[in-house]
Amino acid sequence: MHEQTNVLFYFLIYLAAMVVVVPIAKRLGLGVVLGYLIAGLALGPNGFGLAENTSSISTLAELGVVLMLFTIGLELDAKKLWDMRHRVFTFGALQMAVCGGVFYAVTQFFGLSQLPALVLGLALALSSTAVAVQIMNDKNLMGTEAGRSVFGVLLFQDMAAIPLIIVIGILAPSEGAAHFNALNAIGAVIAVIVAGRYLIRYLLRWIAQNGSRELFVGAALLLVIAVMELMIKVGVSAGLGAFLAGVLLASSEYRHELEADLNPFRGLFLGLFFITIGSSMDIPLLFAQWPKILGLLIAYMVLKFILLYIVAAIVRINVRERLTFALLLGQGGEFAFVVGSLAVSGQLFTSEQGAWLNLIVALSLAASPLLIKAYDFVQARFLTGKEDTAEMDTDMHHSPVIIAGFGRFGQIIGRLLLSAGIKPTVLDHDSSLIDSMRQFGFKVYFGDAARLDLLEVAGAQHAKILVVAVDDKDTNLKIVEMAQRHFPHLQIIARAYDVRHYYDLRKLGVTVAERELFEGSLRLGRQCLQMMGVDSYEAREFADSFRDKNYELLHMNENLDRDNTKEFAATVRKNREELERQLTVEIKAPKVGYEWQEALKRAADERL
Repeated sequence: MHEQTNVLFYFLIYLAAMVVVVPIAKRLGLGVVLGYLIAGLALGPNGFGLAENTSSISTLAELGVVLMLFTIGLELDAKKLWDMRHRVFTFGALQMAVCGGVFYAVTQFFGLSQLPALVLGLALALSSTAVAVQIMNDKNLMGTEAGRSVFGVLLFQDMAAIPLIIVIGILAPSEGAAHFNALNAIGAVIAVIVAGRYLIRYLLRWIAQNGSRELFVGAALLLVIAVMELMIKVGVSAGLGAFLAGVLLASSEYRHELEADLNPFRGLFLGLFFITIGSSMDIPLLFAQWPKILGLLIAYMVLKFILLYIVAAIVRINVRERLTFALLLGQGGEFAFVVGSLAVSGQLFTSEQGAWLNLIVALSLAASPLLIKAYDFVQARFLTGKEDTAEMDTDMHHSPVIIAGFGRFGQIIGRLLLSAGIKPTVLDHDSSLIDSMRQFGFKVYFGDAARLDLLEVAGAQHAKILVVAVDDKDTNLKIVEMAQRHFPHLQIIARAYDVRHYYDLRKLGVTVAERELFEGSLRLGRQCLQMMGVDSYEAREFADSFRDKNYELLHMNENLDRDNTKEFAATVRKNREELERQLTVEIKAPKVGYEWQEALKRAADERL
């Protein structure tokens, strides 16, 4: 009973610190993560000494990281992961190889033996998923080129950290730790995959049909904690199982509900994780060795920034986005604390070396939001000249039409509406594009249309039509789903990236969707026919016939299983052949066919 009271008392203090310190830090522009670290410093033995990291508190803190990896998995179904394979496996592997290799060489140069130097180099190559994702969400960068690239690299790092932790446990097992058994670990992973594929989805469906919302929240937490406990029992990182479970549920109809239910818990326990890091920092060591620690911190962050910028250049990220890419990944990662702890327990590192690693990584986590804030100030002051472009407008002109995304697709729609005397409300999260459009007289509001609060501010509850012209497929679908859930009266017109995306939109109930290149390509095809000698009227009729038959075949196959790649490809090929057969018959029809064949034949003879 005393132990339970002890844990509750410490948990109460941690929560009080969150409520008091974090809002102040956020208001001062220091960022949420830095606020958590400051709260931890204040509570720790080197601060007021009001709390300590009990085993129960540490378990709850670890749950924050596990929940984060689970929700990351929810965002990545197998198809999306395959679509991101270039950014994940090429960008991520290159970043780990370059940064890890250079840090390995530097640490070995300063006297570490090969294995500890390799472990330390790879640990320093990791970046903080929690910090980077938090910053990207706050600044609406997830849909940008740099944001997608950073997310791909972070995902690879999270996956790479798991085997790194396992290998350290095998090569340098901690005293008293459970012996790692590869067969048990493989069995546990297979069990999670099988359960996620065949059992959990049906369990969630049964709970959704027969239980309350609170029961669904409980089931979501039960799922994550059960997977976490299973992985710990077999000596594997709990994050691996949570991530796998999230990926397996990413394509289920309960993905958004799970994400929405678990987000508050993820934020709470992740904050607890950073508070425990702050409270465990060795402040006496920092005061005693501050010149050396400061020098190492600056050297670490500068070197990592340079290496990341080089990686960004190699993978050809846009020049303007390379600085953002390097800054977002320029800090140490939360998994470095885990790696350092295991290395000290397994006697790869001395306790002093582990304390130095913790200090450097923790200080880099604290410095990262400040560097981003400084970069934003410089960019707003000297690069864009508009400090308010990073702020969301709240005095929006409400219009019956809202356009989400004002790239080359949305601009055409906006110009057409303006020409007809209809002034749409336009949303976009690219500040450079907003500045450019304002120079041409367009009023574009900064913000991410995938946020419910922004759509509400834009007047979605009073609008008639929502035009979703965002080019990213997943963001596009997310906006459609959210609009249908919260603003069912809205008529939705959507931009489709390709046939798969068109089918996904139709499945959601969108009746007006247009593939972004279809009509433009069709017009060019008409021009090509005319240049080959076909009469302009006949070319138009033929193109119209092609369009009608194309949509007819599309709608015939709306219920096709798009996850079955082989079946989908076979059906698409069959549709194409059927379309060509029908149009060939039309070409060979009397009157029209003869003239076309002759014209095409004459054109071919002339070219010869």
